[in-house]
Amino acid sequence: MHAHPTRRELLKAGGVGLLTFTLGGSVVKLSPAEAQAAGVPLAALTREEADTLAALGERLVPGSREAGVVAFVDYQLAASSGDCMLMLQYLGVDPPFTPFYREGLAALNVAARALYKLPFAELQDAPADALVDALAEGKIEGWTGPPPPLFYFVVRNDACDVTYGTEKGFAALGVPYAAHITPPSAWGEPS
Repeated sequence: MHAHPTRRELLKAGGVGLLTFTLGGSVVKLSPAEAQAAGVPLAALTREEADTLAALGERLVPGSREAGVVAFVDYQLAASSGDCMLMLQYLGVDPPFTPFYREGLAALNVAARALYKLPFAELQDAPADALVDALAEGKIEGWTGPPPPLFYFVVRNDACDVTYGTEKGFAALGVPYAAHITPPSAWGEPS
């Protein structure tokens, strides 16, 4: 179970970029990658949804699975809407946000099974790429989730945030890190 501090408590503790979990009765701050490696239980997503999100995130932004895209999104979905850091909250979508992800991930799996007889997480390169292209273009027949290009944009943003939204991520891209206010720590690194 997650213990979610308020935004004020998080800022006061200097833990910007770290997620707070309760593991084994202790409150710990972990990066999304560390939470994933520690096997923090899912709070909002099912295992199938998490597998689909991990596969889609990795297809959109290589490295996002290892960076902890599932732990990041799941944590944010379980947080109060006022503490949620997902891009979706700025796009005119009313909370709660879990149905948006749940419906999009389910629709992606329905499309994958209809076209390839497998869930999205089990698709190989060419079929997965074709389905992602159709998602981005909004051309998936029978889609029942949120607007496909919006779903694509949101998940891609989540994957980018967790993979490259730190000073270390900027360095991996060869881009100078020029934050207006430098955060006290990067994802998972002590302040």
